[in-house]
Amino acid sequence: MNVPSKPVAVSDDAQPGRTMTMRVKIGTVVIWLVFVLYLILLMKLLLFSRPPGSGRSFNLIPFATISDYLVGGSAAVKRFAIGNVVGNIVAFVPLGAFLPLVRRNSRIWMNLVFVVGASVALEIVQGIFGLGASDIDDVMLNAVGGLIGILFFSLLRVLLRRWSRVIAVVAVLSLLAVPILCYFLFAIRLRM
Repeated sequence: MNVPSKPVAVSDDAQPGRTMTMRVKIGTVVIWLVFVLYLILLMKLLLFSRPPGSGRSFNLIPFATISDYLVGGSAAVKRFAIGNVVGNIVAFVPLGAFLPLVRRNSRIWMNLVFVVGASVALEIVQGIFGLGASDIDDVMLNAVGGLIGILFFSLLRVLLRRWSRVIAVVAVLSLLAVPILCYFLFAIRLRM
């Protein structure tokens, strides 16, 4: 007796053959390796770029440091201010872009909470060990950077539709970013 078979549901991430699976595995490994390199750079930048005990300060008043930058008089102070504001945002964009992949969770708010938590933890460590200024403004700017990265990932997810394609594109972008990360990690002496 011939019973018609039920159609097999195919997910949006159906992978034809072994090659797609191998590409996804390689892409995942690349993403993790670049993510670890990025975390090393972030730790060097935020925790090990200043001598211990130098410039210890605390600010728990939102926008206090940013407003001081805006009214700062000299051109050198304004250049430092712009570099600090932009640097705090840019430093956390990769974290926001990598998180949905390494956590396998693409919910925007959950990843943003993770970014804010990581930023708060780093500011606490900076304050406790005297590794720089602990500033609520840095947390806010880091959150903006993380949100930009998360939204970039979400846009990729919408445009590419398949998880395997997103992994491939992020892996390629990560490989393109490696020389830049290495430059900042090894060639520049990070001084604030």
